Amino acid sequence: MITCPDCGGQNRPAARFCRHCGVELSFTRAAPQPPSPAVPQAVERLTPLERGSILIDPQNARRRYGIVTARALPRTIYYAALDLTCSGCKTLQSHLPPDGLCSQCQAPLMPVLIHERRPHPDVHPTETDIQHLIRLSANHPTIVRHQAIVQYQESVYTVVEHPGRWDVLDRTWRQRSPDEALAGAIQIGQALAYLHAHHFAHSEVDGASVESLIVVHGEGCIKMADLSTCARLPSGDAQALEARMSNDVAFLVRLLCDLATGRELFRASIEFAPPALRPFVERAMQEQYATIQDVLADLSRLRPAPARSLKPSHGQATHPGRHHTRNEDAVVTFTFDKEQEKQSVPIGFYLVSDGLGGHDAGEVASRTVNQIVTDWIVKAKVLPDLQKATRRLTSEDMPGALLAQAIQRANEVLLRQGQAQNSDLGSTVTAALIIGNVATVANVGDSRTYLLRDGRLEQITRDHSLVAGLVYAGIIGSEEVRTHPQRNQIYRCLGQKPDIEVDVFTRQLQAGDVLVLCSDGLWEMVTDAEIQRIIADTRSPQKACDALVAAANNAGGQDNIGVIVVEME
Repeated sequence: MITCPDCGGQNRPAARFCRHCGVELSFTRAAPQPPSPAVPQAVERLTPLERGSILIDPQNARRRYGIVTARALPRTIYYAALDLTCSGCKTLQSHLPPDGLCSQCQAPLMPVLIHERRPHPDVHPTETDIQHLIRLSANHPTIVRHQAIVQYQESVYTVVEHPGRWDVLDRTWRQRSPDEALAGAIQIGQALAYLHAHHFAHSEVDGASVESLIVVHGEGCIKMADLSTCARLPSGDAQALEARMSNDVAFLVRLLCDLATGRELFRASIEFAPPALRPFVERAMQEQYATIQDVLADLSRLRPAPARSLKPSHGQATHPGRHHTRNEDAVVTFTFDKEQEKQSVPIGFYLVSDGLGGHDAGEVASRTVNQIVTDWIVKAKVLPDLQKATRRLTSEDMPGALLAQAIQRANEVLLRQGQAQNSDLGSTVTAALIIGNVATVANVGDSRTYLLRDGRLEQITRDHSLVAGLVYAGIIGSEEVRTHPQRNQIYRCLGQKPDIEVDVFTRQLQAGDVLVLCSDGLWEMVTDAEIQRIIADTRSPQKACDALVAAANNAGGQDNIGVIVVEME
C-alpha cells in the first residue's frame, strides 16, 4: 500500500492519486531522496530577521532598512520595514526609531515591503539587468514598483514600495472559484507577457515563485512582488528561448490550476482542475502553446458573458466645514448610456479633488483638476462612444490608462500654471469610472474611495500620506491616523513634479454595492464604522451625502468636506 504524504490515507500500490484527498502520489518516495544539486532545498527554512534589525545594501550604504515585522513562509520571508533615509531632510537614521519618525525633522519614514529568498543557482542578473527590471516594475499595473534588488550574505532581498493592504498567496487565498482563478491567472499572464516583450523571462525557483506573488488591497488583484527571479531571454539560441517561453507557459497554467483547486503548485494535476479549465491544462502539458499571448488568447474566451448591466445612482455634496469660509474641495459627476448588443450599458464618472491646505489658491487647483480630468474623459471616452454607439466595450478601452492619462494631464497643467504664476498649486484626487459592472478607481494623495458591500466598508485606494506609511509598516494602528500630528503630510500630490504616479484599481461590482468617494475632510472627522452606519440608515445616495457632511461638521468640521455616494442597482 502507498501512504499519502498529505492525509496519511492508504492507497493501492499502483494508484497515481490519493483516493481520500486527491494528492498526486507520484511524488511519494519510499525513502528520502537527496535534492538535485542544481536546485536549492525547498524544505530549508529561512530565519527571519528580528524587529529593529538593519538591512544594508552593500552597493549603497545609505540604502538601509529597519525591520518592523516579519512573515515567514515555507520558502521565503516578507518584511514590513522602514526606509531609514528620511525622504524629507535626507537624514540617515542610525537605528529603527520606535515611533517611525525621523530623528531630525520628525517626519514619518517611508514604508517598504522586502521579500527574502535563497539565490537561484541558474539566475545571475547583472547590475544592468537589475536596473532594467526596476524600471520595468514601474510601468505595469500587476507588478509592484521595485526600489532595489540586492544579495546580502546568503539571501536575495527585493525591496518594493509598500502596496498598503496585502496578503500572501497562501492556500486560503488560492482556493478560488473558476472565474476568480481565471482572472488571477490572466493578471499574472499579462505581467509575464510584458516581461517577455522586454526580453526577460520569469524563472521558477522550487515553488518560491508562487510566494513572490501577493494579493493587494483586499481586492483579489494578484501582483508580482519580486522580479529577482527574472533572467534575460537568450538571443541567438532558438532552443533555449523556446525552453524559457515553455517554462513560463507551464508556470502560468499550473498557477491557474492551483488557484482553482487550492493545492500546492507541484501537486496540481488535470484530474482535479475544474472541467472548464482542463482543456487549457491539457494543451499546456502537451506544449501546444508557443507563447504566453497564446494562452491569454485562449483564456480570454472563457470570460463569462456579461449579465444585465447594473445601473448606478448617485448623490453628491460639498461644504467648507466649520473653520473655513472658502471651499477648496470640488466634486464632479456625470453619467450616460451606451447601446451595445441591443442593451443599454450605463457609464458613470465621479471625481473628488481637494486643494491642499497651505498651498496658494487651493480652490483654483481643485477646480482645475476637475475641469481638466473631466474634459479629457469626455473627449476621449464619451464623445467617441456617442458617435460609435455599436462599438464593443472591451479591454482595449483601457479605462485605467484613460484615468491615469487624464490625471497626468491635470498634473502638467497645475505645474505649468504654478510656475507661470510663481504659485504653489497642489491638489489630491480620487476618481471612479464605471462601465457596466466594472469600476476603475484612481487616486493621488489622501482623498479616498471606499466600497461598501454586504455591510462591510473597505477602503479601495491607498493614502499617499506619510502617516499612512506608518500604518502599513505596523508602527501605528489605522485609527491613529485621524489624530496623528503629521496626518496632513502627503508625499504624492498633483502639481508637485512633472511625472506623477497614479494608483489604479479595478473592482467587479455587484447589485447593492456602494462606492464612496471623499476628501480627508470627511474621513478624518467620521470613522469608517460611522460612515458605514450612516449609509445603511439612509434611503438614497443624496441623503447619505447630506448626512455624512452633517456628521463631519458635528464632529468638528476641521476641513472642507467633499463626498460622492454611488449605489449600484
